[in-house]
Amino acid sequence: MRALVVLALLACEVGGAPSFAGAQSSSAWILWEKYYTKKGTIETTTWEPQDGFEQLADCRKAAQQLLQFALDYMKSAGGKLLGPTQLDGRAAMFAVTESGVEKTYDIRYLCFPGTFDPRPRQ
Repeated sequence: MRALVVLALLACEVGGAPSFAGAQSSSAWILWEKYYTKKGTIETTTWEPQDGFEQLADCRKAAQQLLQFALDYMKSAGGKLLGPTQLDGRAAMFAVTESGVEKTYDIRYLCFPGTFDPRPRQ
């Protein structure tokens, strides 16, 4: 499933989007991926920065594009969408059966001010 994220990141890089390393310190808005998985009773949540933007509208547009890549990937892998996309097309939940075990995925692309880091503090 992490291939989904790599696929989305490659699509952004091919499109000429700046890398996050440079965007982190200088962008007004950072696009974050919140990725939740559940397999049986095991749940994991990760936050990954994706890119930086000067305008919130540009950040949200990129979020919608990444979600569309994710949805296309899930459809090609036989995934099943669990309800409608949310947050103006920037979030979705779906299920995939792998080796007879159903996994649930909830992927969200969220824009936060450049100075905010949503990852839990250790």
